Amino acid sequence: MEKESFHLSYMILLLTLVASHSHASTQPLCHEDERSALLEFKATTFIRNRPCCYDPTPVEQAKTESWSTSIGQTKSNCCSWAGVECDKVSGHVIGLDLSCSCLSGKINSATSIFRLLRLRSLSLAWNDFSCQIPPVIGNLGSLSHLDLSGSNFIGPIPHSLGNLTQLAHLDLSYNLLIGTTLPIGNLTLLNHLDLSHNYLNGTIPSSFGNIRELEHLSLLYNQFEGEIPSSFGRLGHLKHLDLGLNSLTGEVPSFLGNLVKYLNLRDNMLIGQIPSSLGNLTQLTFLDLRINRLTGEIPSFIGNLVRLTDIDLGYNLLAGGIPLSFQNLLELGVFRLRSNQLSGEIPSWLGRLTQLVDVDLSFNQFHGAIPSTISQLRNLNSLYLNSNNLSGTVNLDTLSEAKNLGELVLSSNKLSLTVGTNITHRYVSLGLGSCNLNGFPEFLRDQDDLLLLDLSYNNISGQVPEWFLDVSIENLLQLNLSGNFLTSLAQDPVIFKWKELYVADLRFNELQGSVPIPPPKIGYYFISNNRLSGGISPLMCNLSSIRMIDLSYNNMAGFLPQCLSNLSGTLEVMSLHRNNFIGNIPQLNGNVCALTMIDLSYNQLRGPLPRSLQTCKALEFLNFGNNQIRDIFLSWLGSLLSLKVLILQSNRFHGLIGEPGDGIEFPTLEIIDLSHNMFFGSLPSGYFKHWTAMRVSETYPSSYIGDRILPKWTFLSDPTFYYTMSVIAKGIQTNYSKIQEYLTLIDLSSNSFSGAIPETIGSLKQLELLNLSSNMLSGLLPPFLANLANLEALDLSRNRLSGEIPQELLQLTSLEVFDVSYNRLTGPIPQSQQFATFENNSYKGNSWLCGTPLSRKCRDLKASPPSSPASEDVQDSGSSMELDWKIVCMGYASGLVIGVVLGNSLVTRRRAQRLVKNFSRRKQRGRR
Repeated sequence: MEKESFHLSYMILLLTLVASHSHASTQPLCHEDERSALLEFKATTFIRNRPCCYDPTPVEQAKTESWSTSIGQTKSNCCSWAGVECDKVSGHVIGLDLSCSCLSGKINSATSIFRLLRLRSLSLAWNDFSCQIPPVIGNLGSLSHLDLSGSNFIGPIPHSLGNLTQLAHLDLSYNLLIGTTLPIGNLTLLNHLDLSHNYLNGTIPSSFGNIRELEHLSLLYNQFEGEIPSSFGRLGHLKHLDLGLNSLTGEVPSFLGNLVKYLNLRDNMLIGQIPSSLGNLTQLTFLDLRINRLTGEIPSFIGNLVRLTDIDLGYNLLAGGIPLSFQNLLELGVFRLRSNQLSGEIPSWLGRLTQLVDVDLSFNQFHGAIPSTISQLRNLNSLYLNSNNLSGTVNLDTLSEAKNLGELVLSSNKLSLTVGTNITHRYVSLGLGSCNLNGFPEFLRDQDDLLLLDLSYNNISGQVPEWFLDVSIENLLQLNLSGNFLTSLAQDPVIFKWKELYVADLRFNELQGSVPIPPPKIGYYFISNNRLSGGISPLMCNLSSIRMIDLSYNNMAGFLPQCLSNLSGTLEVMSLHRNNFIGNIPQLNGNVCALTMIDLSYNQLRGPLPRSLQTCKALEFLNFGNNQIRDIFLSWLGSLLSLKVLILQSNRFHGLIGEPGDGIEFPTLEIIDLSHNMFFGSLPSGYFKHWTAMRVSETYPSSYIGDRILPKWTFLSDPTFYYTMSVIAKGIQTNYSKIQEYLTLIDLSSNSFSGAIPETIGSLKQLELLNLSSNMLSGLLPPFLANLANLEALDLSRNRLSGEIPQELLQLTSLEVFDVSYNRLTGPIPQSQQFATFENNSYKGNSWLCGTPLSRKCRDLKASPPSSPASEDVQDSGSSMELDWKIVCMGYASGLVIGVVLGNSLVTRRRAQRLVKNFSRRKQRGRR
């Protein structure tokens, strides 16, 4: 038996050796010219630092490292080299896969691998060549598979690529390719085409419809525009279509074949309703139409697409409720309807869709209670219901029965939350804003995995407990405590312990003491509208990643530390207005400035302004109003090509505003307020000529100047930050909590400008608000003001303008406020259009005006008016240095008159002093 076993083992070993020798004998030897071409290619490239791929594997390496120049048969046979495939009969190289090989170097038409003319498959993906695709690639006529993705190829796609008529698979994604010409239409055998993540533009060629075998087409993340070609209807084999993140217009295509499984049209500009033809796509598993302009209701036929696993219709204009038919989507895992106009109740049958993993119904108008059946969704990982009109009581213990739930966001509803004492559930994101909480929930003590926490707009008052400052100190990225009644942070000063904190929002509380110091990694820090005092700590200068900081509406004081200028390389928004800061504004360090918004208004800062602001080329909004800055006109700011808003009101700016120099014309300026300063001389007619943004109508991509829609993870309650300002608009002090993109305003009032109103101002046809009051302007009231067709408010009061009110001004049909009071105007007041709505105050102080609404009839006037006004009021109104007071008698305190407020009645400084003197005498008599 042992002998037979020995013979059997021997025979098995012998057969194995024979098979091994047979296999070795069939291994072809590569051809010397091809071996030389490969070695030449290796010599002309070099290996850069790893990793080379987005998702590197442990075996990732430069495959050319194994290519050897040794003479030995095994090493010298290029058919055995990594990434090289040879024909088993002829020995010719037919496949070359150098993907993820960390290769760098320039590829051109002389590069040796293009001599491998029998190549059927070539992959150079995920390397770094940083050059154009060589036209010689069109000589590889046998290629059926070509992958050049992720290797930093630049420039246009070469026309010669159209010669590769045998191609079935072409991947040029994740490069830097540009151009409108795509020589792809002749590649009729293609079944996989990926041009995603490039910079290709123009319209999508209709010739794509000729590629009848196409199954996979991705043009994701390019700059294509125009409508989706109807020729796509000829692609009968198409299964995967990805056109997301372009600028496509028109409607969702209704001509797609019914084999489509994957449809992504997100982030375009598609309009209209979702077409009923989508109901024919019975194989569809993935549908993404988010971030378009789709209207109408969600069609019920989508509920018949029972294979759907992912559906995202967010960020559209869809209305109505969730169709009942959606209860048929038993395979659905991702269900997102965020940011629409959807209403109704959240259906209880949602709990039957047991495969749900991600549900986002936030930023809609859903009402009613949160259905208890949601707790039955054992696979549910994220639930976003924030920013609706949901009401009722929510038991957090019940929701925690969904064991996998890691992201729960209920903020900005009308909910009341009850929290048990035995919650052991671990959350990653937790949004409990506006949930009627009266304190910090105790279960947060053990939430060490939290990345995002929102407790905003509750009824939490008093001191932040010390234990809370230790919650998830290793992981917390975002904290929102805004809109509560918090008074302090356990100790003062506070240095936050959260190591990774990137967003902190503590606005609209009652916090006192000094500003808490966030960690160096903070990116967004909002702590405005509190009662903070003291100065800005030098520790704030260590915020190496800061992008936005808002300390406005506090009681802070002291000097601005010079080291703040160290932040200018990353800081985009700096809002410190409505505090009590003093001293000069720090100069910026170096030539790097990322600032787009600076608001230091309503402080006690002095000048001059730092000339280093010229380096802030992205600056859009600059507000230094209501300070004590002494400087001349900042003409050098005119070189900032993005500057839209410039507010310098109520300072000590002075001097002439001369003619603009080359390149300093403020071409994008939409709002300028220089009021209540000491400028003199003529109005800046030369600048009016160049303020293009006030002359030409623009279509703006966003609704408000500087509005910043922050990433979803950045803010759970309010993902938007707006620029604000306070100006005189339509005759009253107006606070703009956000500034509409189309608002245009010029306020040069309360200076000492003289001379005539220049004709160039008549070219600013988009101007809405114009205030030139309280100057020393003279001459006739010009008829060319009628060119300002969009004008809503015109204030020329308290000047020395003469002549009649031109009848041409009747063309200003948008005019809501018109004030020419206290001038030297004569003749009849226009009697139709908007002028029929203006009251006496618009005209008072002009002794020789007549007609409605004045009681003075035009026939009662003498033939010629006096050369100068006779009344004391009119005479007193001539100086730009006069005060505009309304005296409100409200009592006395410490010998001072209380209740002197700004108003519309004109009382000169002399008369105001006389009234104060009279009040003082009455007070003395009362004491006697």
